[in-house]
Amino acid sequence: MRLVTGILTFVFLCSLLGVETLSPDEPPMLCGLSLSGTVGLEREIALPMVATAEVPLYPPLARAAGIQGEVRLRVSTDGHGVVTTNVDKSHPLLAQAAEKNARTWHFATHEPTTFTLTYHYRIVAGLKANPYNPIVMLRLPTEVEVCTAPMPPLD
Repeated sequence: MRLVTGILTFVFLCSLLGVETLSPDEPPMLCGLSLSGTVGLEREIALPMVATAEVPLYPPLARAAGIQGEVRLRVSTDGHGVVTTNVDKSHPLLAQAAEKNARTWHFATHEPTTFTLTYHYRIVAGLKANPYNPIVMLRLPTEVEVCTAPMPPLD
């Protein structure tokens, strides 16, 4: 009975979050990214475990302007937190939001390291969510996806 309740709860939560498929033949999708699989790493490194971080939000001006895209950051840590971030080419509004969020991250104690962190900002028409709150998917510490519905029309 617990298993059935757990499965029904999962299906209900997936429908609230806009998961596109629950077929056993296909991995679930959220805003176009698979919810299964592995994240490709440039080399074998021990990635730190994120202990605390602020929730990333969609930048309001970028949302209003319909700006979406990816931000790749090279993140360096000191063994506890983020000490530097370097942005590859990206829209400045998205890059600023990604850097601001990444700098709030604190990690479990680890060896200082540098890794790539990718933020995906997407505006999705017909998204099943509150139009004023984004859907956020975290694949810590290497990937963050922030999806939002288009800006509601002004009356």
